[in-house]
Amino acid sequence: MPITDEQVAVLRAQLKGNRAEHLRLMEQLDSNEANEYYPALVAAAFIEAAEQYFIKDGEVADDSQIIDFVAQMRERSDESSDLINPSLAESMIRDLLGKGEMIDAEPGVKFGHQIVIVAAIVGERQFTPAELEAFLQSARSLAEELLK
Repeated sequence: MPITDEQVAVLRAQLKGNRAEHLRLMEQLDSNEANEYYPALVAAAFIEAAEQYFIKDGEVADDSQIIDFVAQMRERSDESSDLINPSLAESMIRDLLGKGEMIDAEPGVKFGHQIVIVAAIVGERQFTPAELEAFLQSARSLAEELLK
């Protein structure tokens, strides 16, 4: 089953900061979509966002840039500072960039960190509507590859 427009709409609402719409759309997903396909879409969005943000002209960010990003992300929101374990967030980014291994985490905790990191990167980059759609389509394509 491919990633659906409905699943992309859930992520779009989340990334636009429309919590009510995000929750409304999330409730409409069936359990298989909510537990398998949507997390794959979020994981793909995490990969896309982190690679775009932390790799510039083939240069991978150093540890201090990763630490600074996570610290700033946690400072921006009281909610993020409570939700995000900085060691886990940093290790997730390092693992993705091939600079270390991710520390052990429950899938739900990892998922929560992925969505907060994606939202922080998208928010900081201030995508235009067209850029957000391109980002979502790229994440969708990658998610479909990951699910094969």
